[in-house]
Amino acid sequence: MTANSNSAVREMGARNVSNLANQHKADHLFFSGLALLISAVGLSGFWFTYFGPIIGKTYPAAGAPLHLHGWSFFLWLVLFPLQAVLIGRGSHKLHRTLGRLSAILVLVMTLTGLLVLSVRADEAAREGQPLVWLLYGPLFLSNLVLFVAFYAASIRKALTRQWDAHKRLMIVASGIGIAAGLSRWVMIVSGFHPLSIPIGVLSCSVFLVMGAAYDAATRRSIHPAYWVGLASFVVVMIPLLPQVSEGNVEWVNQWLAALGERLGFLYKPEPTVEF
Repeated sequence: MTANSNSAVREMGARNVSNLANQHKADHLFFSGLALLISAVGLSGFWFTYFGPIIGKTYPAAGAPLHLHGWSFFLWLVLFPLQAVLIGRGSHKLHRTLGRLSAILVLVMTLTGLLVLSVRADEAAREGQPLVWLLYGPLFLSNLVLFVAFYAASIRKALTRQWDAHKRLMIVASGIGIAAGLSRWVMIVSGFHPLSIPIGVLSCSVFLVMGAAYDAATRRSIHPAYWVGLASFVVVMIPLLPQVSEGNVEWVNQWLAALGERLGFLYKPEPTVEF
């Protein structure tokens, strides 16, 4: 091999290293920024109906499961962008430690969320109100299930060191997970339009589209995590809209109400609709 060819190989290697470093920096900025945006939307949405009234001491009386659900979700949304920043700075040990705390928070908010949702569904089935649970309880359930499913898939990818899939699945999970917060924003902006909830829930797909657009721009391909996430909106959430299928909604409500009847002793809600 000639001196010129050796020099060309070294230059090519240096360019590759430089390109990888630039890509890593761009990824860190993008994923940290998107994680921060998702958390900010989720937390600010709940400010109107939960955190603000709690701080102002105007929130109606509610059972402990509701508050456990709310505050565990709050802490998870705080940890989410922090985790993205830590891994970008190479703080792997602290990232893993907080990841274990994150998993505990997801377990708490999932169990308490299912408890509150099922008990409210049972109450609505018996009394015919609040109407929000009869109409959108199944949609809320699908949102919760999908959040947990994509979060679990993300953790599994992390355990097998598939980092590209891990961080994208976390974007999918968190984007889906803040549906309730984004719905509250839509309610406020639209003056509590009757379709605020489904519009807010489905609008969460915009975060997945942002991730997919970044992939397309920087890698010329879109990671399968985003395709699966977007497909879940079409296959799982949309069929559970009362505007699409009243039969599906009624079937899931019956299951939820039956579960709520069995779990009712764990949660005695006050006359408020958690909205």
